[in-house]
Amino acid sequence: MKLDCVWLRIVFVAAFMAASPAVVRAGGVGFSDEDSEAEDEGPSYFGFVREVDGPGVADAKVTAELKDRGALVTRTDLLGVYKIPGFGKDINPDDVAIACAKDGYAQASVDRRPATDPTAPIEIECYLKKK
Repeated sequence: MKLDCVWLRIVFVAAFMAASPAVVRAGGVGFSDEDSEAEDEGPSYFGFVREVDGPGVADAKVTAELKDRGALVTRTDLLGVYKIPGFGKDINPDDVAIACAKDGYAQASVDRRPATDPTAPIEIECYLKKK
């Protein structure tokens, strides 16, 4: 059931982006042909930041930290969606930790979906709980 909701959200996001690409790109998120991965980028990371058992959280800060190498920070769009480019083919995706934050919330959990293809984007959902 939970997986069906995720796919429905992905379909909704795709339909919404097709209808209004300028709005969806707010927060640095955009899924277009221009975002296709170069061979040396490695897999990208994407997902939702949501309230536990609730809606997506707009303008949440998402941090992708690479062990001992620094971090990249982005923000979610209006629906709570984020996307982070790949760090390179030589980077093990398991070495990338995703965290989310927003004032008034505490991070509850992070759910990484298993990848079926090593070049496919990696889906990582982050859940926040109101303080």
